[in-house]
Amino acid sequence: MHVLHAFIELMISTFIIALGLSQGLSWHLGDLGRGVRQPAFARGLGVCLIGVPLLSILVVKVLPLGPTAQAVIALMAFCPGLPMALNVVSHQKGNLPLALALSITLSLIAIVLMPWSLQLLARLFPLAIQPPPYGVLLSRVMLPFLIPFVLGIGFQRLSPGWAHRLHKPVKLYFNFALAVAALALLVASFPLLKRLSFWVLVAMVVVTLGSTVLGHVAGRPRPQDRTALAISAVFGNPAFAFCLAGSTYPMKSLLGVMGLYLFIRTAALVPYLLWNPRHQASERGGGPTLPPGRRASANP
Repeated sequence: MHVLHAFIELMISTFIIALGLSQGLSWHLGDLGRGVRQPAFARGLGVCLIGVPLLSILVVKVLPLGPTAQAVIALMAFCPGLPMALNVVSHQKGNLPLALALSITLSLIAIVLMPWSLQLLARLFPLAIQPPPYGVLLSRVMLPFLIPFVLGIGFQRLSPGWAHRLHKPVKLYFNFALAVAALALLVASFPLLKRLSFWVLVAMVVVTLGSTVLGHVAGRPRPQDRTALAISAVFGNPAFAFCLAGSTYPMKSLLGVMGLYLFIRTAALVPYLLWNPRHQASERGGGPTLPPGRRASANP
């Protein structure tokens, strides 16, 4: 078990670096400018920075949850950034420049506001959240993201071609390391997870679906904006949450529940991802999309 925990810490310490580098390599001023200038950008910031955290706090305060589950759901809501959302937004034919602009902007805002966000959460959930000293926060979370982020921007400016080639493997490593760390946490924390109440799963699903609705409504009237904001509101930035929980011994008890939450909210989003393409087609006036093999027979 000691080896497993050491492996988890290694994954957490490396994927925060990969996240910063990936975000920096994605720094295309043209795409960012197009995303930031769109009206849905400000609404997306409001949903991710205000709407989702308020929804999460309301749900965990109303439902009968233990302090660990309360802290995990709230902490992950206070860590926006959505690095995992971009592939999903692209696959769902959402507004990718908007999602990219939100991803990078929210990551930077989350890093800047992190000391104050943690102080607020510690007041709301004093039994489970104990913020690390600022020096630990700086060395374990903030600088491991910011330094690769700046290096990625510099590499993008100096050699855009090589930056484009490097971005894909860095992003793949981030997704792989995050998924492996979450799965390893589930295995390592299985005895604890077995004792969680049914209400914990209910709260995770309610926050996920509620966040989806907030983003979908805020993105109107354009279908691609609805898609980008709905997915962005759900995914957040688990990398920051994992690093924060792993930075101090008292908060390491949150890690197993974070791994569970990551899988639960991904599964809870599936119905929206199945429904959304048909809804997009309907809003555009095209009706439901037929499989290619049936199009000819549909118009005799």
